[in-house]
Amino acid sequence: MGDRRMAELKTSEGSLYFYTHWQGYALPGMAQHALNEAKGRRSDESYALRRVVDSLIKSSGSRDNDLNSGLMLQPNAEDEYNQNQPSVIIDLQTWECSTVGDNQ
Repeated sequence: MGDRRMAELKTSEGSLYFYTHWQGYALPGMAQHALNEAKGRRSDESYALRRVVDSLIKSSGSRDNDLNSGLMLQPNAEDEYNQNQPSVIIDLQTWECSTVGDNQ
């Protein structure tokens, strides 16, 4: 059970992956909201990345909680929307969010 989905957060130095266990349906909107939350730090990628991650954790309901989300350096979690590959892309270089896969 669950609604599992991953987002790839692309930076100039590589990618970080965010996983949500119960909020997959909402991850595209959460991703766009996170990017909007970070716009004040657009010129500082490390701060922008931290703001995006913080917003995703908060939106997923997993802040101060042992459940609901995780961070990875490799995409090694389930994504029911794109055959276990990230179906949401947050690109901090182009400042865009996109979805891929069959069930967007």
